[in-house]
Amino acid sequence: AHQSHLSNCPQKKLVLQLRSARCCYSTVVTPTMWLPSSSRALLITELLFQLCRQSSQFSATLEQKSSPLSPAAQTVDNNPNIQLDGSWSTAKQALRNPNCSVVSISGLDHHLSTLQSYFCGENAPSDVDLRMRVRCCGSTTINSSTDISYVDCANVYHTIMDPPCTTGWRSNNSNNNIATSDINNEQPDNNPINPCIQALQELALGVHSLTDGPLQRTVTDIHMRVVCASTYSANDPPFHTDKCPLRGYVTLVGPGTEYMDCTCRPWEYVALRGLGVDGLGLVNGKGRLKMAEELEFIVMKGDYYDASVPEDDNNNNSSSMMMKNKKKLWSRAEACVHRSPPGNNAKRVILSLDLADGGDDQEWEERGRKRNWRVGMTQRKSHLVS
Repeated sequence: AHQSHLSNCPQKKLVLQLRSARCCYSTVVTPTMWLPSSSRALLITELLFQLCRQSSQFSATLEQKSSPLSPAAQTVDNNPNIQLDGSWSTAKQALRNPNCSVVSISGLDHHLSTLQSYFCGENAPSDVDLRMRVRCCGSTTINSSTDISYVDCANVYHTIMDPPCTTGWRSNNSNNNIATSDINNEQPDNNPINPCIQALQELALGVHSLTDGPLQRTVTDIHMRVVCASTYSANDPPFHTDKCPLRGYVTLVGPGTEYMDCTCRPWEYVALRGLGVDGLGLVNGKGRLKMAEELEFIVMKGDYYDASVPEDDNNNNSSSMMMKNKKKLWSRAEACVHRSPPGNNAKRVILSLDLADGGDDQEWEERGRKRNWRVGMTQRKSHLVS
């Protein structure tokens, strides 16, 4: 860094990023930090030197203070080699706002349309309820059939599809993973990348990239659930919050999830929980109830969401401290109050993703059982609904 160069660009800042396989360190160097102070310069130099020794990649870029991150340049925080299509980084920043309980992810139209064509087409299965773990921490790329997250998403895909139609995809090993050689033989032109599996991988890595605060160091996996219901006839599903940090949700076919577009106070939640939509009039919530559109991917905060706030953001720091004190008394202070939509015996296909924080690690597969889902598609086998 040159003092003369920085002094000529006072409106810009120098962002130094040091990335390794397990961590990412960023520091912002402003012109005021490069005053003629030998002790400060030596301290910064020594710090950067020590970090460089542990880093596999070092990059220095000039950027405007207020320039937003382009959706096409979204990367996974703990691995810059993984570049995702969705606006995951923008969503992660938005979720740090204590008053924000739900966000919509853009840039996923192609992937969601692909999932719809596979899981909702003429040859798609019906009456399937599946929940499986997808490992995300060991992923190094998004376009490789040997990547750990791709293999787990392939297991999800081929468990959903009719096994006789996918002969040769499964390997005979104990982990029931997909053999790479079988994938190469199955795909035309020797191309191992299946677009549906790649779409599942995009969503899995994207939701995992939203981990924040203490969970960023401990959560390594996500749980993916796919429900294909031939008849969905819920009458008046109850409003609830999820007992997990975050949940990603998309409706591939059928009515979308109904949710409150902002946080609810305790008496508002009690009114919605006890009276359903009739309680909206008591909480002035008629204009706050939204319905997710078909093929709209939303991320909803749960009861256990906890985010770190940059130390230099005084406003967010004060709001975060107030929210943490509030959550000691009201665990749903930031959670998104939502419910499954009413249905009229129509087909509905959904995909949800939860962070595997240890709260509920149950996995299941149910096939061929026709249900009416009268109370909505809540995870009846798990404890993730409060």
